[in-house]
Amino acid sequence: MDIYKAVKKERLHLKIFLITMVIIAFFLPTVLIITGLTTIFYISYVIFIEFLIVIAIIIKMNAYIVEYRCLNNRLIFKVGISIKEYLIICDKVVLVHTNKSDYDLEIVLITNVVFKNKGLRPVDDGFLRRYPQIIEDYNSIKQLNSQKEYYFQVIKRGGLKKYLLLDSIYRNCVKAIYTDESIQNIKISRGQLIV
Repeated sequence: MDIYKAVKKERLHLKIFLITMVIIAFFLPTVLIITGLTTIFYISYVIFIEFLIVIAIIIKMNAYIVEYRCLNNRLIFKVGISIKEYLIICDKVVLVHTNKSDYDLEIVLITNVVFKNKGLRPVDDGFLRRYPQIIEDYNSIKQLNSQKEYYFQVIKRGGLKKYLLLDSIYRNCVKAIYTDESIQNIKISRGQLIV
């Protein structure tokens, strides 16, 4: 399926989910009032269900929201419903890797500069054990500049819109090395490979 069609379909499913949850949230108290079952047990039960509906909406929105823009060699993105924006300087990205695919796609960015981004963490042995596919590429980068510190950020949320973010990263981070897995996912994001 074409990624743009898939993103539209995902957005439609999210709207249907939200509309359904809102209808259920309004329907339950209305039924409670119409039936006249206004005992403390039923009222507390409906309040508990309303609370669960709100939590389900928050979890769903958090999993599928990603906003990004690239201006003047700076990639600014926001993942989930948090208010934090992350900033990465495109020319300082040295390695891009992707793990998994479809909704579970993880974008791994490795950079050598920490600039207004608290989401970046230093590359350590635990990170390399978690992503063993990048050890060879990371070691070759580290040999070129052994005195530099490298930092990583993993983008896990965003649904299928992460493919569009990956395409934007590919267009703007021209100095980065891309792993084979990331190139396959870039082909999917550009419509060159249909899944």
